[in-house]
Amino acid sequence: MLSILRLFVLSLAFISTQGGVSVHNPFYCYSEDPVRTWTGLGGINSPYEPNRGQFINANVSTCNPSKIWMSGRHGSRFPFEGDLPNLRSELPVLQRQILTNYNEGRTSLCASDFDLIRNWQFNPDITEENAEHLSPSGWNEMKEMAQRFQAAFPTVLPSTYSPNDYFFQNSNFERTRSSLNAFADGLFGDGGHEQVQFEDIPEPDLHLRPFNHCPLYTDLNLAVEQDAFVEGPEYQEMVMQVSAKLGFHNSNVLRHSDIVLLALQCKYDQMWNLNYTSPSPFCASFSVANGQVVEYYQDLYWYHIIGYGQPEHRRLFENVMCFTLQDMLRFVRSNDARDHKLRIFNGHVRQFLMFLHFDAFDGDNVLTRHNFAQQSQRVWRSTELLPMAMNIAVVRYDCDDGDNDLLFLFNEKPLQIRGCDSNGVCKQSFILERLGRYLDVNCLEVFCTYD
Repeated sequence: MLSILRLFVLSLAFISTQGGVSVHNPFYCYSEDPVRTWTGLGGINSPYEPNRGQFINANVSTCNPSKIWMSGRHGSRFPFEGDLPNLRSELPVLQRQILTNYNEGRTSLCASDFDLIRNWQFNPDITEENAEHLSPSGWNEMKEMAQRFQAAFPTVLPSTYSPNDYFFQNSNFERTRSSLNAFADGLFGDGGHEQVQFEDIPEPDLHLRPFNHCPLYTDLNLAVEQDAFVEGPEYQEMVMQVSAKLGFHNSNVLRHSDIVLLALQCKYDQMWNLNYTSPSPFCASFSVANGQVVEYYQDLYWYHIIGYGQPEHRRLFENVMCFTLQDMLRFVRSNDARDHKLRIFNGHVRQFLMFLHFDAFDGDNVLTRHNFAQQSQRVWRSTELLPMAMNIAVVRYDCDDGDNDLLFLFNEKPLQIRGCDSNGVCKQSFILERLGRYLDVNCLEVFCTYD
């Protein structure tokens, strides 16, 4: 009878959850799930590969592609230095407790998930010296991205470097410079980045890190909904369920910080796995339903800090990206024969603030601490929108009538901009009219205002 019951509850792991919030399955076996839904719930620490478009269609216009503007986030990285002590010391303590709980019959882990956790070791090669640096998987993400863009637009992106054709600029971090090094190797061959002339990094960097230099933005308390959600019934129930699965009962339940740590290592293991398919041991802590709660916890934060959750601050959020928008608009408008073929910038996840101008992901009722169950079909999912190596590309196609076509690609998928075609193509006149206020404005006077 027990085996039949176990087969039944295990079968719940393979049921699609697209119709709504999943029912918690205490016997969910992560390592035996061919879908591994949780691997898609990594939030901003998700790898790029499972979340990118699979094919760049360059033939969306009858006009001639001539130049590309790109801005994106660095590829997968190693942990922040501040995360290392807990990952290195606290996580092995949790691991030992889980193994003891399993051996004493207090968990609902399946044997294969137990083996994953038992065999886990923190990678000793990850040290303070390389903390926050680009990982090998991150290098591959950026290099292969460049190769796909070059294959799609061979006439725009020559395989021989010239400073007349290419403009490279990154923020003042190893992971962003290495990301552009990898992108250059994808374009010019291994070692090709060594010949690239990178632009000087300004101080303050108001193009790639303007949000750090705007007190009106940095002083906002934007984590209210996320903090409240942690204290709410859905999150607390998830904590109890994860605790029970791992054998922590009664007064010995896991803390919020333990949940965050388990989820963080789960995500890092996924990011660093070069083929993105091997099971990540601590992901086994969470059922599919638990993963949905953890994802919503993350989504609440980013929705309110760089998304649509603060309508009263919307103009400030938009203006923060003035320098970036102005650079893009001037580049696509310019008919100067001396223009670069590619202008590419590499920075950080908050550059997503730029997308607020396009309303491409503003299809939800406001995400709050209270409406988790009603948001199962939400547009705003940080896993899909904000993975490592997140990027926007704007490809200009020169048209005979002078009103050029602009192809907007987001993570190599057509960006659905209201007023444009479903294939991501907008008329240049439409974009310049819609965002024209940024073309000739003094961004120093605008970027940190509500004007």
